[in-house]
Amino acid sequence: MITKKVSAGQMWKSEQTGEVFVVTSLYKDVLASFAMLRAIHSGAHENNKRAKVMKADGGESLVGFTIAEQV
Repeated sequence: MITKKVSAGQMWKSEQTGEVFVVTSLYKDVLASFAMLRAIHSGAHENNKRAKVMKADGGESLVGFTIAEQV
């Protein structure tokens, strides 16, 4: 699902597991942008994930995730 802009604090749901993650930060690599995600039901750092930000005409989305809630 596409949102206008991916930003810190948004909640995204994994398409594989259904687990909900919050965007903690965004950063740019040489050729792409990435979002760092933290699981909301776990305090452990091993559940942190990185997702590529895909840009489209209508906005942005995260590969493998759908927006869980608009903030």
